[in-house]
Amino acid sequence: MAAARAADARLVHALRASGSVFAEDELAELGRAASDAAALELLVERRVAGEPIEQIVGTAAFAELRVVVRPGVFVPRRRTVLLATIVADALRALPPGARLLDLGCGSGAIAALAMHRVPGIQVVAIDADPVAVACARENLPTALVLQADSPDVLDASAAFDVIAANLPYVPTRELAHLPHDARDHEPLLALDGGADGLAPLRALAPAIAARLAPGGTVAIELAPEQVDVAGGILQRAGLGGVEQRADEELGATVLVAVRAAR
Repeated sequence: MAAARAADARLVHALRASGSVFAEDELAELGRAASDAAALELLVERRVAGEPIEQIVGTAAFAELRVVVRPGVFVPRRRTVLLATIVADALRALPPGARLLDLGCGSGAIAALAMHRVPGIQVVAIDADPVAVACARENLPTALVLQADSPDVLDASAAFDVIAANLPYVPTRELAHLPHDARDHEPLLALDGGADGLAPLRALAPAIAARLAPGGTVAIELAPEQVDVAGGILQRAGLGGVEQRADEELGATVLVAVRAAR
């Protein structure tokens, strides 16, 4: 027993020395994923080296769900629960069978939470990263998950009632300031938003507007300082009703827009 406590103390110290703020909690989570003491040592080594704990244990908490997260896949952030909640609420207000497009789906966490909260919706999820697509298919076994970098690949006649867009929005110059676990273990494709962080939205806004059904809603996560420019991008694409939503506790900002009903 004393030896086990000493080993735990040593591992906690190693985690804390590597920058972990919640070292005891991380050790407990790694311990649940390890088959034995030797395996735990290896998992701690990976965490100390900077690998995200979610990729190590293979899952991430996302609101009331745990979603699969594979190595090399963008880890769903707690703040993105606001985007997913806005999406689920919009779908809940629609007739059964409403259609959701999860654009830049990553692990598929947003669509997974929407399907959990609003059973019976139809979901299409797309991402340009094949590793993310494989992971999303694990989390969305009943959805159509495709590798694509734009909704232009989809049937133009099948519009979506709601589009969730968690696009990259970190300005390129700020990538160097991200935590090293994100810089070193998450795909640049999921992080780099170009010069002002809005290059992906600028490129995709026309396709988003074209794929929205009349009266449909798009919800986009971004940084607070990007709201004004992003709103202009959406308006120039033909969308209206642009509205900012924020959650201070989550540190989240979402821009919502609608396509005019006919």
